[in-house]
Amino acid sequence: MEKENIVERLVRYEFDKTNLYTGFKSVAEARHFAEERNGRLLEVGFLDGNDNPVEDSSQNLIAENKYYKAFAGPDYKILHSSDEGFQEIADKLKERQNEVTEKSPDEKYFSDSDPLIKEDAVIVLYKGEVQNVTSRERSKYLMHTKVYEVAVEVPKSDE
Repeated sequence: MEKENIVERLVRYEFDKTNLYTGFKSVAEARHFAEERNGRLLEVGFLDGNDNPVEDSSQNLIAENKYYKAFAGPDYKILHSSDEGFQEIADKLKERQNEVTEKSPDEKYFSDSDPLIKEDAVIVLYKGEVQNVTSRERSKYLMHTKVYEVAVEVPKSDE
């Protein structure tokens, strides 16, 4: 049963002879997934603002035991739920939401982000100020953002 749940949660990219999976919650989870399916643990980058993964180990994700990193330019900082400082900013956003009784458009922005904060969220800072709260998957489409993730490549013959 657990295998079905993880496969439903992951993002699958189909190629001629392999399927590539991303969206793991840890390097250990990806490693276990690879071992179970005769797959290969690797790092990929989404480098062109599209959903086109290319093998790219430039960020040393596996060595650093990280499963996601993103970069969007010198004025931006992208914080993932596993990054230092993320929880502090997420807590401030939640506090602000709790202080609001009647919501203006700005406050709706923060409250609409709450489900993302609870899941595997990404907070986008612009010059130190919160600009956006989004998901790992949606971060691939932010302008000029380079996203790196741990992935597992599985031969189609083994699925």
